[in-house]
Amino acid sequence: MKTRLILLSLLIILFSACKRDRNNDMRALKVTSFWPTSGNAGTIVTMYGQGFGKNTTIAFNGKEAKVTDARDTILMALVPEGGSTGMVVVKDGESKIDAGNYTYQQLSMQRVAPLNGPAGTNISIYGAGFSSLETPATVTINGKAAVVTSIADTVLVAAIPANAGTGKIVVTVDGKMVEGPNFTYQQINSMKPLKGGAGTEVMISGTGFETTNTGNTVTFNGKAATIISAQTTQLLVKVPEGVSSGPVALTINGQKTVGQQFTVVPKPLINVVAPLSGPASTTIDIAGDNFSTFNDEVIVTINGQQATIVTTTEKQISVKVPAGAGTGKLVVTVNGQQSDGPVFKEQALGVKQLIPDNGLAGTEVLVKGMGFNTNAASNIVTIGSLNATVTAATDSTLKIIVPTGVSTGLLKVTAGTLDATGPEFRRAGVVTIAGGPQLDVFADPMGVVADSKGNYFVVDRNVVKKVTADGVVSIFAGRADNSAGNAEGYGTNAAFNYINNIVIDAQDNMYVSDGNNRAIRKITAAGQVSTFAKVTLFVTGLGIDKNGLLYYGGQYNGLFKIDALGNSSKLGVSYTSPPGNIAINNAGVVYFAGDNDNPYVYSFTDDLVSRYAGSTFGYNNGSLTTAQFASINGIAYNRNTNEMYLAENSAIRYIKDGQVTRIAGWNGGSSPAFGFVDGTLAKSLFNNFYNIALDKEGNLLVVERYNKSLRKIILR
Repeated sequence: MKTRLILLSLLIILFSACKRDRNNDMRALKVTSFWPTSGNAGTIVTMYGQGFGKNTTIAFNGKEAKVTDARDTILMALVPEGGSTGMVVVKDGESKIDAGNYTYQQLSMQRVAPLNGPAGTNISIYGAGFSSLETPATVTINGKAAVVTSIADTVLVAAIPANAGTGKIVVTVDGKMVEGPNFTYQQINSMKPLKGGAGTEVMISGTGFETTNTGNTVTFNGKAATIISAQTTQLLVKVPEGVSSGPVALTINGQKTVGQQFTVVPKPLINVVAPLSGPASTTIDIAGDNFSTFNDEVIVTINGQQATIVTTTEKQISVKVPAGAGTGKLVVTVNGQQSDGPVFKEQALGVKQLIPDNGLAGTEVLVKGMGFNTNAASNIVTIGSLNATVTAATDSTLKIIVPTGVSTGLLKVTAGTLDATGPEFRRAGVVTIAGGPQLDVFADPMGVVADSKGNYFVVDRNVVKKVTADGVVSIFAGRADNSAGNAEGYGTNAAFNYINNIVIDAQDNMYVSDGNNRAIRKITAAGQVSTFAKVTLFVTGLGIDKNGLLYYGGQYNGLFKIDALGNSSKLGVSYTSPPGNIAINNAGVVYFAGDNDNPYVYSFTDDLVSRYAGSTFGYNNGSLTTAQFASINGIAYNRNTNEMYLAENSAIRYIKDGQVTRIAGWNGGSSPAFGFVDGTLAKSLFNNFYNIALDKEGNLLVVERYNKSLRKIILR
């Protein structure tokens, strides 16, 4: 008996559980929308909601309709014959829902395609009763008027308006209205970041996105990205391998929405990090390229510990050293692209800055940092492998004298048991090789070249003077008394009449523009002078490419090229008078300066002369399109490093990576200053350049009008 009671109890419990499960599976009847909201008998009405099933019924103003399909969330029925305009009622068991009014009329909507897309998408609306003899049919999307582009009685075509949003499609004809399904409006509002590379994660914000990853297709310039997560208003995607710069596009159900441009950039470039040691909270400055102006796009770690970003630009990041960083590699990550930097040591001793960071032997340098010994003799400072003399010391500064024989290298400080590596000190500065404002070594030096043996050649009115590395000057070609003439021959037997430019080829053959003789003259390494080409114009500038072909500037007539036979041909259309040295890069692009009325750098390539750099008259540095120039007297181009130098208004301008800066002259200022001062690049002064050239080491040579000198600007 006891066993029977236990079995009966178990059956009751099991039955109750099954009943609860069955009740839990049944969802409450609910209607969210239906369409169309009008039409004749026989129209198919689709109803959306939940809790629909095989026992669900639907009636149109009391007239029961035939249900053609019933699933949990969708119910489809045929509008019954003999019905009338009124409430649509849905029943299931004891549940009853008033779904909304249905109007019996000719106007009806049966199908719409597509049901998603961006502004401008053409949708086709199929139904009946769209034509009218009174006023054309109108269409609204989410209450915003669409442009109807085509009307027939059974089909309308309309363009989705901008910023329509997601909402009902409504057609109105002669005061009668039919409401259709929702149109999902797709739009990309923003993307972040807008630059990066393969693996960068991009957040796309907008509207009308699918909530499943597979429902969205995102491409970067046509290459499919990986969807990480999807919401109605946000997609997180990963940039694909092999990506190139171009538009980002989103496709949903075949409908494409185009967003902003994504720019592919290289991974961050770390050039200089200073200091390379210091205590927690020390500010580290990281100089380089391909960084970001947004703090949240940049991550800097030291030994795996994340540093606090203070400021960030495209080329400079400043961070605070995190406590407990210890010793380890500094790593910069920008938009998912990572670059490893040098090792940083968390310690009391550090070197922050060198003022100046360049110079020659004997230059006094101020070393800024922290943790120095206040006893000057207790600090050991080296540049490369050479010891510098420490003349004064505080906890945060050292004064040193650059040693004899210095070359470019890292500066290091040792104080007690600690050592710190500082920034690079560059062997750089200005020295006079020959001449000077109070000397008569040169009368009017207008051009200079260097041969492969370390000698220099300066054109000085009617002669070419040779200058040895020790500064010994002699006449190499032209009459000994510097008088004018027109004669070929060897050395001083030759004669010229106003030489104003000189270039040299790989075999040490020199070519000079003999202005008043209207000729280009050739001078061999042995000193033999001959006429290479006759010209009809006064030559204002001269250049030579890597293959030995010559280019020259004709006064008020632009740029010309001379072939191997000495024949001239004009290049492009220009009325400038290109002065001084004309530069040609490895690809054959010719760069020349404009005259005083055109303070620009021009380029010639593909038979077209165009402005390469310069905006207006002035002195400002900047990009190629914003920098200003005043008076350019020659261009030197280093074909090994793709660096360009301009002799401009008694200062040296430098062009690299699309930026123009001033690297020597003007006593380090930003407005013209003139004089005759050797030393560091920042303290140097010049007085009216005539021309500029490069020696075989990549150092600059300049000749000056008022200083009557040949000077070298040491850069390497």
